[in-house]
Amino acid sequence: MQRLIEFDQALKTLLASVDSHVGATKLNLSECLGRIIAEDVTSLIDIPGFDNSQVDGYAARSREVLAGKEFDISQRIPAGSNPTSLEKGTLARIFTGAEPPHGSDCIIMQEDVKVIGDQKVVVLKSVGVGENIRKRASDLKTGEIFFKKGRQLSSADIGLCASVGKVSMQVYKKITVGVFSTGDELKQPGEKLERGQLFDSNRPMIIDCVKSMGVNCVDFGCLPDRLETTVKALKSASEKVDAIVTCGGVSVGEEDHLKDAVKELGELKLWKINMKPGKPFAFGKLGKSAYLGLPGNPVSAWVTFALLCRPFILKLSGKELGNTLFTMARGGFDYENINSRREFLRVTIDSNGNLQLYERQNSQILSSICFCDGLIEVAPKQIIKAGDSIKFYNFSSIG
Repeated sequence: MQRLIEFDQALKTLLASVDSHVGATKLNLSECLGRIIAEDVTSLIDIPGFDNSQVDGYAARSREVLAGKEFDISQRIPAGSNPTSLEKGTLARIFTGAEPPHGSDCIIMQEDVKVIGDQKVVVLKSVGVGENIRKRASDLKTGEIFFKKGRQLSSADIGLCASVGKVSMQVYKKITVGVFSTGDELKQPGEKLERGQLFDSNRPMIIDCVKSMGVNCVDFGCLPDRLETTVKALKSASEKVDAIVTCGGVSVGEEDHLKDAVKELGELKLWKINMKPGKPFAFGKLGKSAYLGLPGNPVSAWVTFALLCRPFILKLSGKELGNTLFTMARGGFDYENINSRREFLRVTIDSNGNLQLYERQNSQILSSICFCDGLIEVAPKQIIKAGDSIKFYNFSSIG
């Protein structure tokens, strides 16, 4: 009997097998959202480029400021203006982002003064040196590396790059992933269902999962349950893409031909993971293309794609991965895993921020993914009590 591979070892094997030689290209910054940078990014300027006020208020000399003291307003300083030196014994009206006048060393928030007429205020509290002043280069210094190669750029990242004057970026070229479904029982949405048939939901789901990662995706359609046809289709696809993902056909049934086809064409590096759902997952090599075989049950397909395929594809694309996919969260339920397999259970987050088990855990119930917030990981024989801290995979991070 074949020994099942532990989940952690399976993920380690997948990631260790990545030998990415993806090329790079230069793109305008406006085209870089979601792309993975192929170079360290350094700041071209100091950010901010000058001391400036964090608030709307009054520039002052801190040693002159006492609660209850009255001051004249000697100048008004909007953002973008060039102030004159601060006259002794006065305050300067200043606005957020403006440069404080020479001689001042703090900003009094406008909420901390009482206005008297047009040109006088009474200070309501004292302030310290440097208070409410954002110092030059306090965010970034000229020449400072702020993003490392392998980072996938978010909208905020694009904004930070723009703030230092970046016009273009070196990013990795997109890899291409091909997706098959398998099974004579599958019909495509819009076709007529006969008795014993069902609509192909896995392929559209996995195609969108791939596209959401920012890589190119090729829909290779649905394979019939015939070994010769499967071998021919996989061989052709492997010459066109960097990775192939299949849905179904990797179990032990007489009509499950993918495992044999992969062995005939290339190498099967692992098969059968000690996890639930997702046991029949397979991984191998087809020529220059990686092979990732997902189980046929919809939840099993989604879970194994999220936890195994997604990090593999991201690393193949050039992305530097974090240490873990999960966070620790508080459970609001009791549970005992009586099985010898590692379980990944669907959970919701309640109004108190605690995790609650979703009532329907069957691997064929795809709606459970739609109506849950994430997965928890439960080791074999592990006992969970309400209030325990448990491994939580948030769908917003892995989906």
